[in-house]
Amino acid sequence: MSHPSPRHRNVVFIGHPGAGKTTLVDALAFAAGATERKGSVGDRTSLCDTEPEEQEKQHTLQLAVVHARHGDFDWNFVDTPGYPEFEGETRAGLFAADMAIAVVSCASGVTTNLRRKVAEIHAAGRPMAIVATHCEDENRPFAQLVEELRAAFGETCVPGLLPDLDGGRLVGVHRVIGDDQSPWRQRLMDRVIDGCEDEATVERYLESQTLTEDELRAHYPSAIAARTLVPVLCANPETGVGVDELLAFLERAAPGPMTVRGYTRGGESMDLSTDGEPEGVVFGVRNDQHLGKVCLARLLHGRLAAQSSVQAVGRDARPEKLGGLFVLMGGKNREAVTEAEAGSIVALAKVEGLEVGDTFGSPVAASAKGAVPVDFPTMSEPLVSHAIELVNRADEQKIGPALVKLASEDPTFRHRHDSLTHELVVSGMSELHLDILESRLKRRFGIEITTRPPRIAYRETVRGEAQASHRHKKQSGGRGQFGECHLRVRPAAEGSGIVFHDKVVGGAIPKNLIPAVEKGVREICSQGILTHAQVIDVEVELFDGKFHAVDSDEMSFKMAGARAFREAFSKAKPTLLEPLMELEIHVPAEHAGAVFSDLTSHRRGHVVDQSSEGDGAVTIVIAHAPLALLGTYNRDLRSMTAGAATWSMKAHGYASVPAAEQAKVLAESGKKHDDD
Repeated sequence: MSHPSPRHRNVVFIGHPGAGKTTLVDALAFAAGATERKGSVGDRTSLCDTEPEEQEKQHTLQLAVVHARHGDFDWNFVDTPGYPEFEGETRAGLFAADMAIAVVSCASGVTTNLRRKVAEIHAAGRPMAIVATHCEDENRPFAQLVEELRAAFGETCVPGLLPDLDGGRLVGVHRVIGDDQSPWRQRLMDRVIDGCEDEATVERYLESQTLTEDELRAHYPSAIAARTLVPVLCANPETGVGVDELLAFLERAAPGPMTVRGYTRGGESMDLSTDGEPEGVVFGVRNDQHLGKVCLARLLHGRLAAQSSVQAVGRDARPEKLGGLFVLMGGKNREAVTEAEAGSIVALAKVEGLEVGDTFGSPVAASAKGAVPVDFPTMSEPLVSHAIELVNRADEQKIGPALVKLASEDPTFRHRHDSLTHELVVSGMSELHLDILESRLKRRFGIEITTRPPRIAYRETVRGEAQASHRHKKQSGGRGQFGECHLRVRPAAEGSGIVFHDKVVGGAIPKNLIPAVEKGVREICSQGILTHAQVIDVEVELFDGKFHAVDSDEMSFKMAGARAFREAFSKAKPTLLEPLMELEIHVPAEHAGAVFSDLTSHRRGHVVDQSSEGDGAVTIVIAHAPLALLGTYNRDLRSMTAGAATWSMKAHGYASVPAAEQAKVLAESGKKHDDD
């Protein structure tokens, strides 16, 4: 079938865990006719939570798209996880959609998690509406929640639907604009007119102080797109009360893809158009047992036919013919289409060369000189790492491709072989994140692993100056081995690595044998001396030596150089260096003291800056702390702050390990260090 309709409405649902996002998407999909039976998270029939891990935990763990045709529009409802460790899925969902709905439970109110997600909406440049659930909560009625929302996110938050309660139960909802007694009615129209660009309508409103139904319908989308209005709506997705009214409100008010200027190229805003060559962006990848690699894509320009060939923009890639073009009906359900156009969300089958974040187009346009990809959201760096070992050695050939597939689906998941510690390390946003990926590894690929904290990649250097010599001599009949080196070591500038100087005079060592000495020094520096950690920032001076006209060769001087360096290094106040990280922590002000105390008392941390945001509600802490003491920080920070804090970290360099800690590390490594 063809899919020519230009009237797309792409809405992403975000919010804190337990707010009811997935239940709301299921309810809207049912109301829009996407399914004959309303899905349920509780009985594992949700259109969104179809992965076994999601059904077991009853929480969304990856974004899902549900397509529906209702009224005048083709709808795409995008469900996203509530857990903050899956924020990559939230950013991808925001990229794909034209409007965000923040789902908030009256029982929870404005949480730190909700503030963070609303900040993500603003950063993505998407307009927003808010849907309140659990309006029956006695401790925080709908009216109180509205005031909290206005205090947190501004006076653009104005109710569009009001709850009707009977005996504490939500029995219906009604439109503010039809309620002459509501104090919000005039404010709602004021906000709509603030986003109106039609001068005639503005003049009529200034005279009459009212808008007709047709005027509201015409100008709702532009007011929401301009963010002069954030409508606050309400519904009970579990019972279905208010869901039809919510869908009707979205039909009137949700801005379309041509209204929202939410995409940029090279930092410059871009327009969407159904004209010209097809162009889209991959915002998600799924690996299907039958279809292979499936790319979730948002189309931005032109029309894409099911038999088209596509190619990635901005990198070395080859054209690939689509193995199918689909709209997404939730979970693994898809419906084939013959064509899709700008504004659509579609699935592309069997395109192995595309990855998350890739802009793609026709091969001619994609390979054209000057073709520039569309800007895609930056993903956060992983916070937690595990070293993994295979339970079954027979899986050695399977583990690499399996990890590659998992990483293709989740840009916040990384894996690497650490050449310094010789470990296979996986990294993610939290222990939960890695647990989920471990479960997928076993379920989908049959690979079982065990995990442990990864070894710390220490470095070694010297703080003093010393010299030493070594004579390598071996005679066992025939030609022997002989080489003697005199070396001096001292600290080098930070970041300089190993600096080797040839200061030999008078031909004490022939010029052709001096590179062998340097090779021996660099090899032992790569292996380490104290703990098998790489030696860095050391200056090495070769100033004397002896050779034998017959027995001296490169191997002899290589060994002599390495052993002379080892002895000189051991005399020059050798020091172990540990990776130092820079942390940025966003914590509710009431928990800031506990965070400061933990950093300085338990993690050898140093706070370098602090500031506030959200009218002082949130404290931002910048600190430095050694990586060795951050292995459990994600879990500990959540415990200290009841899950309300977020953090990120990046490498900041290396710092000397305190003497007492260095002794412990050396003892654990099974080596002893003579401190003379």
